Amino acid sequence: MTGTDMTGWTIVFDLDGTLIDTAPDLHASLNHSLESAGLTPVPFYAIRGMIGEGAKAMIRKGITWNGDDEANHDIEPLWEAFLAHYRENICRLSRPFPDAVASIDRLLEAGAVCAVCTNKTQKLAEAVLDTLNLSGRFSAIVGADAVPEKKPNGDHIIRTIKAAGGMERRAIMVGDSQTDERAARDAGLPFVFVTFGYGPEPEGFPDMVTPNTYKEVMAAIRTIMS
Repeated sequence: MTGTDMTGWTIVFDLDGTLIDTAPDLHASLNHSLESAGLTPVPFYAIRGMIGEGAKAMIRKGITWNGDDEANHDIEPLWEAFLAHYRENICRLSRPFPDAVASIDRLLEAGAVCAVCTNKTQKLAEAVLDTLNLSGRFSAIVGADAVPEKKPNGDHIIRTIKAAGGMERRAIMVGDSQTDERAARDAGLPFVFVTFGYGPEPEGFPDMVTPNTYKEVMAAIRTIMS
């Protein structure tokens, strides 16, 4: 990013699967929740397709993976079991993706503002970033329960940009899923889809680019700004 002035730009990141590889801890907590209801734990490979729409959606997908109907289960106690386990074990295995932190630092050095827009709850999102000593790098962290409607509603991203002190016309969304892509499209923002995340793969639209590493993410951001 040398020589690139990014003053006035806001770069909004999804959290799970984009900034932080949280799948191992989410997997453990999901299986704890499922086992509390007498269900079979899901294998690790399956968790990637269950992340992105919040814990309750993940639990519902876990029930479906078991070949069961979610109507046969009260989601609330399963959700409480999930949250209790996750809070106690948060970031036991979760780590930033390679070069993610260095990339954020380069963005900040170039004058950009960075923010997080996630379908995690506010407290859990803050807990992950606090535990990894990353919160101070973001001008806003906006979880699913801090807005009237979460992603894929574009208002979630717009509120995040405003909370960070930015402007929609100079903002970019970076995410790893169709949920992020739909939210970016709804908000009218260019979208950078990181292919190393959890998916599912977006439907795609003209402003979408698909980097495989954080070095390519930085190049994609620079291209969008030019």
